[in-house]
Amino acid sequence: MGNRLLKKMGRNIAIAGLLGGVTFLAPPVQAEKMDDVLKLKQTRICFRCDLKRADLENASLAGAFLRKSNLKGANLEGADLRFAFIRNVNLKKANLTNADLTGAILRDVNLDGAILTGARLPLNYGGRPNPSQEFRMPDPKKQLPQFPKRSF
Repeated sequence: MGNRLLKKMGRNIAIAGLLGGVTFLAPPVQAEKMDDVLKLKQTRICFRCDLKRADLENASLAGAFLRKSNLKGANLEGADLRFAFIRNVNLKKANLTNADLTGAILRDVNLDGAILTGARLPLNYGGRPNPSQEFRMPDPKKQLPQFPKRSF
């Protein structure tokens, strides 16, 4: 009876070791769906996308349309999100360090635990202006075409 128990324990230990070794050698599971990441980068449109822990560092997403998407824990450090439409998006614990959200429309966005160090948020985000936020008027010489002066 004792030998049978030892054999069974030895077999269970061997199976556990084998499974542990296979798990160790397996590539890490990617958190985000790469199709959604590629779609966002190419079209700047993402509806119901799963972008959990996606690496979007320095991504050019100006004017993007993000709706009902999950970007929990995503890295958006230095991302260009100017004039983006962001609605019903989960940005919980996302890294938005130095991200530019100037002119973006943020509605029903979860920013709990998000890192906003150096981020440029829309001027009236949250219904009140941020006095420490840097705001510069656009240079009209760079924005508008110059017409020749007329003499009358």
